[in-house]
Amino acid sequence: MKFINLSSKTSTSQKTIFKSLLIVLSFLTPILFTISIRAEKPEHVKQLIDTKKCRRCDLQGANLSRQNLQGADLSNAELQRSNLSRVNLKNANLSSANLSRADLDNSELNSANFSYADLSGVDLNSADLSNANLSNANLTNANMTGVNLSGASLSNVRLSGARLEHVNLRGVNLSGVDLSSVDLRNINLNGVNLSNVNLSNANLNGFDLRNAELRNANLSFASLRNTDLSNGKLRGANLTNANLSNANLRGTELLGVNLSGVSFQGADLRGANLDAERLPNDTFQADASDFSRWGNNRFQKRDFRNAIAYYDRAITIDSRNTDAYTNRGLAKSQLQDYSGALADYNKALEIDSNFAKAYNNRGITRTAQQDYSNALADFNKAISINSSYPEAYAGKANIHRLQKDYAAAITQASEALRLNPKLALAYYTRGFAQFSLKNYQAAIKDYDKAIDNSEAWAEAFLNRGMARYAIGEFKDATKDFDRAIDIDNNYIDAYYQRSITRFARKKFEDAVKDCDRIIARNPNHAEAYENKGNSLLNLKKKVEAKQALEQALKIYSQRNDNDSSKRIQQTLTKL
Repeated sequence: MKFINLSSKTSTSQKTIFKSLLIVLSFLTPILFTISIRAEKPEHVKQLIDTKKCRRCDLQGANLSRQNLQGADLSNAELQRSNLSRVNLKNANLSSANLSRADLDNSELNSANFSYADLSGVDLNSADLSNANLSNANLTNANMTGVNLSGASLSNVRLSGARLEHVNLRGVNLSGVDLSSVDLRNINLNGVNLSNVNLSNANLNGFDLRNAELRNANLSFASLRNTDLSNGKLRGANLTNANLSNANLRGTELLGVNLSGVSFQGADLRGANLDAERLPNDTFQADASDFSRWGNNRFQKRDFRNAIAYYDRAITIDSRNTDAYTNRGLAKSQLQDYSGALADYNKALEIDSNFAKAYNNRGITRTAQQDYSNALADFNKAISINSSYPEAYAGKANIHRLQKDYAAAITQASEALRLNPKLALAYYTRGFAQFSLKNYQAAIKDYDKAIDNSEAWAEAFLNRGMARYAIGEFKDATKDFDRAIDIDNNYIDAYYQRSITRFARKKFEDAVKDCDRIIARNPNHAEAYENKGNSLLNLKKKVEAKQALEQALKIYSQRNDNDSSKRIQQTLTKL
């Protein structure tokens, strides 16, 4: 057999191939080296590993998987597309760092600082972010599936498009967060602080939001069907066009909420506290006491007509609801429907002849009718039923004030305040009586208390201003008149008192402006023309002053106010 020797051929062939391979490798080497430099700066990686301090470092695309970087300072660092999976970054500082599209899968990020960091598109799957600071961070389109956010701060975080499946947010502060485009399925939001959060168009059907903090949250067009919002705090929230069909709203705070276009069909509103002008004509669960309470809220806002509408619904549910009749009567009295008011009080007393509140409210209406003897009888009857009824004593004090029996007014108001030290009406009445007796400092103290224990009471500010004016505290008096006008822009008495206070302060141009505001609202206000004329005289504008004073004289004459007419004539004679 003849053997063929292939060794030489093989050797030649291998050499040729190896030579070719070397040529290819030598060609690729610069490219590979270039790619490595573009991916990360080795000197920055080394600095980080050695010192754990790498502020503003360029670590884009770096492979730092499983590294122990606990407590590292990476603030303002560039970490785009870097591999940080299973890394230990506990207590690290990554504030304002750029981590967009980085891989942080299963990483330990406990108590790390990510404030103002760019985490858009980052993979945080199953990462531990407990107690981390994520305030003002950008987490748009981030994968946060299974993340531990216990105790984390997410205030003002951008989460649009983020995935939050199976995340427990209980106890997390999400104040100011935009969740409008976030998939919220499989998320536990029970007990979460969602104040100021944007949840417009969110799908929250069937969610457990018991006790949730949703103050000032935007829930417009959100779907909340079958959602449990019981005992939630939604003060000031926007629920425009939200669907709350069959939602549980028992005990929920809804004060100041925008309910325009909302659906409450089948919802449970028992125990909820709201002050909306009106509710949709949906069928929902509510008791007579609920409608009565909502009516009281509108009454406090001086919206008496809508208050009456709520009381009407309370009475429709419970025709023997004495509280609803009595409150409706007082609302009618405020609209000067005295006969309707008396009819409601009488109906309440027909149901319960010992209902002290009905006697008290009837006393208030009879006071408004100047039927003081019968009003006093009603207040006394209320006190005979309930000797600790402060409002009835305050009612008696008010009658004594109106009858100018100021000593008796002070006595009755003081008794009311003994029973209820926070009764604003009693402080107001006693303050008025003290002012009338020229006890100005005592009056100011009472008006202070009346203001402290009431909300936006223009008359209390006006009267305190007048007491301050009386003792020469013109600057503080002006502030009180300013506040009264802020509350009621058409409060003519406040404009007038401010005009004479400005005159006393020699601010004549401002006084004229106030007089013009009064005249625009009441062209027959003689006192405004008089003060305007006197102010113009001090501004050396005699022609305009004469015109104003002549108009004041004309109105005083029509009133048969001889003393005022004489005073104006004397001033004109001097001109």
